[in-house]
Amino acid sequence: MIFRQLCTRDRIGALAYLLGDPVTREAVIIDPLPPLVEELEDFTRQRGLHLRYCMQTHHDEGHVAAAQALRESHGARLLAHEEVRSNAVDVRVRDGDVIYFGEERLRVIHLPGLTPCAVAFAWEDRLFTGLTLLANGLNGRLRGRARAQARKLVESRILSFAGETLLYPSREIRGRRLASVAELRCQMAGKGPDGGSGHFLRRCALLINDKKTEAASPQEDRPHQDTANDLQRYAPGFYTPASS
Repeated sequence: MIFRQLCTRDRIGALAYLLGDPVTREAVIIDPLPPLVEELEDFTRQRGLHLRYCMQTHHDEGHVAAAQALRESHGARLLAHEEVRSNAVDVRVRDGDVIYFGEERLRVIHLPGLTPCAVAFAWEDRLFTGLTLLANGLNGRLRGRARAQARKLVESRILSFAGETLLYPSREIRGRRLASVAELRCQMAGKGPDGGSGHFLRRCALLINDKKTEAASPQEDRPHQDTANDLQRYAPGFYTPASS
C-alpha cells in the first residue's frame, strides 16, 4: 500500500490523497488542487508511480485545473459522479461502482446533501468522505432538509463500517485531518435527529448527577459509563502527512 495525504498551506487546509499499488505502480489522486500539483509530481517521480485517475468527491473547478495538469504529464483521466455536468469529466461513476488501479480497488458511496454529486470512496480500512463529513462530523454548511438527508445516508452507509475505519475528509477542521467511524458514532449519538445537541446536554446532566451521588456515597459500586473521553482521538500534526 502506498498512501500520501497532502494539505494546502493556507487557511482553508484543503486535503488531497494519493493511493498507489506497490506492485504495478498505478495510482489515483483524490481531490487534487493546483497548489499541490508540484508536490504530487515530486512524490510520483520518487516512487515511480503512474497516475491513472484524478477523482472528485465533489465537483470543484480547482480539481479540474489540477486534473488537466496531471493529464498532460501522466495521461490521468478525471473521474466524478454522473451528476457532475462538466465536459472535463472523462469517467462517470454511480453508487456501488468499483474503481480499479493495479491490484487495488475503491468502492463509490453516493452521499448527496451538500451537493447532488457528492461521494465517498472506500479503500481498505479507510473512507475518503470529501466535504460531507469532516473530522468533527457532518459539515456545518449542511442545513435543513439537506442535513437530514446527509445524516440519514451517513447513518445507513458509513456507520455500518467497523469502528476502527479511518475517515479522511477533503478539508481539515481546527487542525484535524482525520477521524474514525467509532468517533463519528459517538458524535452522532450525542445529537438529535435535527443535528441539535439537546440529547447530548441531557446526557451530560445525568453524568453530573451521578458524580454528585457517587461523592455522597463513595462505597457504592457503580457500573462503568462510556463517555466521549473513552474514545481515542486522531490528530496528526498540522503539516505532517498521516503516512507516506
